[in-house]
Amino acid sequence: MDKVASIQDRLKQVFDALGITIYQIAKELGENPSKFYNILNGRAKPSYDTIMSLLTCYPQISADYLIRGMLPILSSPEANAAVTNTDEDTMEVPFVPVRFYASFVESYGDGAGSMDMEPFRIRKTVARGHKHAVVLEISGNSMSPQLAHGAKVLAVPVSENDWVYQSGGVYAVMYRDYFVVKRIRDNELLTRKFLTLHSDNPNGGNVTVPLQDIRGLWKIVMIVEAPVE
Repeated sequence: MDKVASIQDRLKQVFDALGITIYQIAKELGENPSKFYNILNGRAKPSYDTIMSLLTCYPQISADYLIRGMLPILSSPEANAAVTNTDEDTMEVPFVPVRFYASFVESYGDGAGSMDMEPFRIRKTVARGHKHAVVLEISGNSMSPQLAHGAKVLAVPVSENDWVYQSGGVYAVMYRDYFVVKRIRDNELLTRKFLTLHSDNPNGGNVTVPLQDIRGLWKIVMIVEAPVE
């Protein structure tokens, strides 16, 4: 009796059959690509939820193959073509490219909706649960290697009442006439009335922002597109 391939090998075969990359898979499922790299390298095993998410997102995958190793890999021969999104699978969210940062900052004082922003199309599964989300283009390399220049990230606004509770994550912060993406490590808004923003890149530097200068805060929840470096 032939030995059944490991789940890691089966996943590799599935991804090859679909003709899509690990990054594309992670983007579709709203996951961090490192999760799938760890699985494929044998450092982790896929959870039940991950398996079910793959089967739901890509119905052409044979559940018998993925779970039990029983061929075929895909449920139909025509499914071997690369997967493409349809309009029914995706939705448009406002997009703020680097070249529109200044306009976004200027218009925000009159209400975020006063600026006619470009649309950016993402899968509905990615946007699910994120109200009033926008896609931001990353400027510069102060947050590399996680966020390279030109990467597109999904960001959700944080209520002003919740600013004091934000710490540890990556945020887009609008203060005075600036709009930056940094990591919040020292949140002293409640005690000392200021926020310290950190760069992941040691050469990026840090900045301390007084509470009265902060105009808006958005939490970066995931990468939706990243350049190849």
